[in-house]
Amino acid sequence: MFKKLITSLALSAAVLTATVVTPGLVAPQTAEAAFNAPMFKQYESPWGDNLMGGGATLAQAGCTVTSVAMALRHKGIQIAGDPAQPGRLNTWLKNHGGYSGNLLVWGALENLNNRISFQGRYYGYDSIAASTLRTYLNNGNKAIIGQVRGGSHWVLLTGHNGGTTFYVNDPNYSTGSYSYSSFTGYGVYTITN
Repeated sequence: MFKKLITSLALSAAVLTATVVTPGLVAPQTAEAAFNAPMFKQYESPWGDNLMGGGATLAQAGCTVTSVAMALRHKGIQIAGDPAQPGRLNTWLKNHGGYSGNLLVWGALENLNNRISFQGRYYGYDSIAASTLRTYLNNGNKAIIGQVRGGSHWVLLTGHNGGTTFYVNDPNYSTGSYSYSSFTGYGVYTITN
């Protein structure tokens, strides 16, 4: 009797914890990587009204700078002795040749800190394979700034679902993820510890 009860409980537990796979249905994947950067919005005070190199404000055109600032803050990079944030980064860029008009000069950040190395600017969503983006995020030493919304906006990639959905910190919109095919390019930095 006792043996039957144990067998019955074991079978019940197995049934309750078993994963049922139905052909044609795919279970949602969970996040497998996280680049736990703080969320900064380009329009926030005190930096939203700061002028960039070409005269636009961070609120108007500062998505790239804000995305980079989030990555730098996450990796503990300081600017003039203070934690990175968009306003400080903007001031540093203006004073160190970091702008061409309102556009970021990607390589200028190598002069901010010797832990930063600009890997490159990539054009087209498939210029970096989805598997490579996942590897970069899993390793945690790459800051990937992704271009979305038809090339008009930049976000910081923060994680992935194990497939082709990439989680982001979006400095202007409330969007939390984009599909791989939504990206139109990338800027990638290696930031060592």
